[in-house]
Amino acid sequence: MNQPSDQHDIVQRRSAARRTALWFGLAAVAVYVLFIVAGVIGGMGK
Repeated sequence: MNQPSDQHDIVQRRSAARRTALWFGLAAVAVYVLFIVAGVIGGMGK
C-alpha cells in the first residue's frame, strides 16, 4: 500500500494551499490599507 506517501502528499498540499491563501490575504489587506491611506492623504488638501 502507498498510504503514508499519499498522506504526506496531502499534508504538503494543504500546507502550500494555506501558505498561498495567507499571502493572497495579506496582499488584499495591503491594497485595502493603501486605498484608505491614499484617500486620507488625498482628502487632506480639500
